[in-house]
Amino acid sequence: MCSVSETSSRSVQYLAGLSVSFAFTFTGAVLSWPSPAIPKFKNGEANVQITDEQSSWVVALCPLGALLGCYFGQVLNEKVGRRRTILASVLPGLIGALLILFTKTPWLMCVARSIIGVGNGITAVVTMVYITEIADKEIRGAIGMLVQVMMNIGSLLVYGIGPFVSYTVLNSIVLSFVILYGFACLWVPESPYYHLKDGRLALAKKEFMFIKGTKDDKWASEQLAIMRSHVVESMANKTTTKELFTNVRYRKALYVVAGLKVLQYMTGTCAIQAYLEPIFRQSSSVSGPYVSIVYGFVQLAAGITATFLTGCVGRRVLMLTSSIGVAISLTAVGIYFFLQDYYQLSAQTLSSISAIPLVGVLGFNILYSIGLGNLPYIMQAELFPINVKTVASSLATMMAAILNFFVTKSYQGIKEFFGHYTVFWSFASIAYFGIFFIYFFVPETKGKTLEEVQDNLNVEAVEMERLNREKQKE
Repeated sequence: MCSVSETSSRSVQYLAGLSVSFAFTFTGAVLSWPSPAIPKFKNGEANVQITDEQSSWVVALCPLGALLGCYFGQVLNEKVGRRRTILASVLPGLIGALLILFTKTPWLMCVARSIIGVGNGITAVVTMVYITEIADKEIRGAIGMLVQVMMNIGSLLVYGIGPFVSYTVLNSIVLSFVILYGFACLWVPESPYYHLKDGRLALAKKEFMFIKGTKDDKWASEQLAIMRSHVVESMANKTTTKELFTNVRYRKALYVVAGLKVLQYMTGTCAIQAYLEPIFRQSSSVSGPYVSIVYGFVQLAAGITATFLTGCVGRRVLMLTSSIGVAISLTAVGIYFFLQDYYQLSAQTLSSISAIPLVGVLGFNILYSIGLGNLPYIMQAELFPINVKTVASSLATMMAAILNFFVTKSYQGIKEFFGHYTVFWSFASIAYFGIFFIYFFVPETKGKTLEEVQDNLNVEAVEMERLNREKQKE
């Protein structure tokens, strides 16, 4: 895909990207659901008898369920294609949301959240693979950032409506998202790469011309020939987990994606999102529900801004800026809780600096959304060739699910035993590490086709092999 035909249109790419990204509206709603739901548990409004420990399991089991979803996503992605896999993710989300709506039993709520996690895991594996394969290089980053925008919309609606409606209405809103995204994705085309992988050239060309909005048969054939040569070269290598870990050509991509996943999840976004209202109830004179709404609006605005920034600013610059801002913001919030919990300053003194957690958390929200929030998803789909892309995306999402579970499940325990400041300073330390990691190890992929990204990584892999051989000779 070296150039865009003069007779082509990107409208299908934008609409398809928007449609599949809508799945993350449900994801955002699910992740934010505990923020208004937990206060309803505690004040009896939900009519659910549940302890804090049980609540922490309800929150944490969603990402744990995503582990199984990652496996299903990997298998389905290769067996039935990207489009059908996206549609298949609707079923577990629908079942889980219905269970949450009708159950009042904590253990069944845990089951429901696990099932929802399966759907989220499938979505996380397939969506960014699909988007990077259908989008032109000039708009791939912007369309990829739609995932963050849609997730933020889901969060905003839950934050903005959830505290002021009944528990049943809250759960009905979450259920509506999974139904809507199922309908939104019914029309989307299949990725040409999926057909090329299995040698279906005619179908690949048909889908390619529809996605590119062109009737220029000659141009389409030329672009498909370039794509096919890279697919054939990639598929000459095995499509296995062992191949991914043993072949030196994938080593740098593995290091980069693993490091970015640690940054994305160990900086605490899922825990902050899940416990947002309780955090502000403890730290600020401002009402928790209203601050949650502000948080949601700021998050949405930052996500929208990021979609435009990716078109003119490189991935590295955005992620470096994001990591620096996240580190400073989390440090500031930690300082407030240190003064509150450790030094136990008076209420009057604390009220004079009560803006610190508000500014810190909102600052975290903005800076996280423009870089760390979504660019790692884009890069995990960009850095690997088609033969291991689904395996790599599945493993990266599994790693994310484990980190997410660890952060959300341990949040309450660390807060109780070591203080709230320890939680936020732990998150900040990861962000400080990320500044150096991004600067020294993360490559720039902006403005490059998927084929060009692979060519650059292959050159580095060949050089590494040459250096290794020279060392062995010595």
